[in-house]
Amino acid sequence: PTAAAPAAPAPLAPTATALAAPAPPAAGRSVRVRSGQHADRGRVVLDLGSIPPHSLRATPAGQELRLQGRLQLDLSGLRRLRELTGAEIRQEGEETVLLLRPSCADCAAELGSTGGLLYVDLRRGPARQAPAGAVPPREANAAPSAAPPAAATPPRGRRGHAEPPAAEDLTGLRESILGKLNLLNAAPMPRPPGQGSSQGAGQGGGNAPGGSGQNSATPPAAATGQPLPNPRFGPGAEAAPKPPCLNPPFSFRDWAGRQPYLDELVARRGALALSDQGLAEMAALAEFHAIHEMPREALDVLSAPVAESAPPELRARLERARDIARILARQRIDPNSALLAEAADCARPDLPLWRGLAAALTGDAPALARQAPQIRALLRDIPPDLRLAFAHVLSDAVEEDVETLRVLVAAVRTMTELRPDQQVVRNWLLSRQARLEGNRADEMMYLDRAARGRSVAALYARARLAALNLTRHDAEGQRAEQELIDFARTYRHDPLGEESAILYAQRLLERGDLGAALRVADEASQASARPSMESRAARLAAQALRLLLVDARGLTLPPAGERLALYWQYEGYATPGERGDDIRLGAARLMLDQGLPDAALEASRQLAAATIAQPDGALLQARAEALAEQGDPLRAMALLQPLPESAAARRIAALALSRLGKPLEGAQALAGLDELADRQARAALLFQGQGWGEAATAYAELLREPALDPATRSEATARLASAAALARQRVALPGELLAPESSAAALLRLSEAAPPAPRGVAAARQAINRSRQIEQVLPAPPATAAAPPGRN
Repeated sequence: PTAAAPAAPAPLAPTATALAAPAPPAAGRSVRVRSGQHADRGRVVLDLGSIPPHSLRATPAGQELRLQGRLQLDLSGLRRLRELTGAEIRQEGEETVLLLRPSCADCAAELGSTGGLLYVDLRRGPARQAPAGAVPPREANAAPSAAPPAAATPPRGRRGHAEPPAAEDLTGLRESILGKLNLLNAAPMPRPPGQGSSQGAGQGGGNAPGGSGQNSATPPAAATGQPLPNPRFGPGAEAAPKPPCLNPPFSFRDWAGRQPYLDELVARRGALALSDQGLAEMAALAEFHAIHEMPREALDVLSAPVAESAPPELRARLERARDIARILARQRIDPNSALLAEAADCARPDLPLWRGLAAALTGDAPALARQAPQIRALLRDIPPDLRLAFAHVLSDAVEEDVETLRVLVAAVRTMTELRPDQQVVRNWLLSRQARLEGNRADEMMYLDRAARGRSVAALYARARLAALNLTRHDAEGQRAEQELIDFARTYRHDPLGEESAILYAQRLLERGDLGAALRVADEASQASARPSMESRAARLAAQALRLLLVDARGLTLPPAGERLALYWQYEGYATPGERGDDIRLGAARLMLDQGLPDAALEASRQLAAATIAQPDGALLQARAEALAEQGDPLRAMALLQPLPESAAARRIAALALSRLGKPLEGAQALAGLDELADRQARAALLFQGQGWGEAATAYAELLREPALDPATRSEATARLASAAALARQRVALPGELLAPESSAAALLRLSEAAPPAPRGVAAARQAINRSRQIEQVLPAPPATAAAPPGRN
């Protein structure tokens, strides 16, 4: 088969080689990382300029590319590849590590360089041997028995003939050849009747454009999920991958029968009725219903009890038919199901399909995304009816992952000879792909085609069309809104009603009716038993809370009291931890602004430690601790200590120091702030701390402010007079700036400097006379209101 193989590329560097190179790139310079998809491989390229010492090695987590020096790798240009699921960057000492996560466990990685570029090729299938004579250096912790690849090549004698190898070399060579033959001789899964090689060719195969690049017999590592041997720990550190099973565990070949539908149905029902035990006949009828997409009927047939003495083969057949019917009915299957079990001595090539379907039914979208390329290849060997039904189940579990949806829909895009209800399903799936790709014209076209049917998928298409028409300001828009409301009410306990409620809530959110959007999203979340729908409703509710409390984005918001009431009603949708802390921060700020420090303190104490470590989080919690009755002013001061000095931090420090009984220190914290509120607070703290001279000066400066309201001016005048009298300090202030109060003017006259009195009895008499004068000019205290009867 070498003639059919693609031309071998230029020799690449060995996998674990460490090459000497010029000086590494300057620290701090961004190194661009790009990727490109080729027909037979995926390539990741690093534009280094000057290539530093580096190495590539396989680990259980993926392929690690280690570069000497602390480099800044830019992954923004890294596109998704068939052979790559993700990449991570980390620093280990003076090394930069780029971890590439292949999409297949048997992907081989090859390292190469050209000019100032360093690249890694990821290929499916067993790793290619390095060129003869290129011996990679042994890892520091590799086992001593790990021989270099070049040692497997026997030395050549005269005329190119190989010298006779040693006996121990023959054993290792024989095991290596047998392992490769097992991979090459893997038998593909048999196709059902009516599907020949022409159908597979029409869909693209091998490495042709549009094909999957995989044979029907999936390599064992991809099917079982087993890791490749790790060269870091020497041979035998991990179990070798199993060879693929030569025979599939079961086939759909006889499920539909060879007669027309009605004739086959009558024959199988009659056989079950005339049978004694009927287990084989029961399984045959259930399989017939399942392959014709009638899972309810199949489960009814299989509801009869099965004797414990039934043969294991028949019991396994019945369980398999039951599990496939449950998949079609969107019911979860047992994790111990035979469909998901590995074979004892070989790797089942069909496992990714069943595991992907099980993941779809449990809402495990990440697991489904990892296996999507293998599932697409396996779907081609499934009968057409089940292929479309399985693709529908799988696609329903994909929400916003356009790449995974595109891979799954590709398996049914070119199907022909579909029934009308199947055409509706395919058009619905294509409309979802067009929506995620941002192609509104194609979405509308496929939705219009799908909405013409009478199936459940057609109802979904109508709901989506109604959601798109909600933006219209005419009778069509009103009709669409009413249609969505009817869908949500009529099917409120079904996925269709949940989907309609979500679409309607999204429209309310865009319209700015945040309270109604929260109510509808909450109802959809509470009524749903599906994790994916619950998460969508929760995300929608969290989005509404962010508009209410974090960033309104131009919307007209309700009053503050109503916003806080909505938060307290739906605060459970603020994601716990750091992801939802922006909502809690916004709510706590609004509570403080509305004079609810204790509620703000409770909300701030729910913040994650990482949020409190940020300046905004620390300032907010310190303010709540300083203001709330149940707060801790010492904790407020501790939160402010590591923060840079700012006006906000000084105001909070003044509050905390005042609660700690240190008003003069609090006034010192406010010194130099020019805002009127800060000047008022500083004067009040000076007066509270009996710093009469500074208090008199502060109130005198405050009375010169023309924007002072009458009530504040009156209080400032009285306090100025009292502070000046107690400090015996004369204040030169025009009379028109004082509030019209005779007592304040008399106190100011008393504040004029008086000659110092002699010590002894004369000084005491002078102090008593001054006190009597001050008492005469001070206003009388207000009368105390009588306590209501019955209360102490």
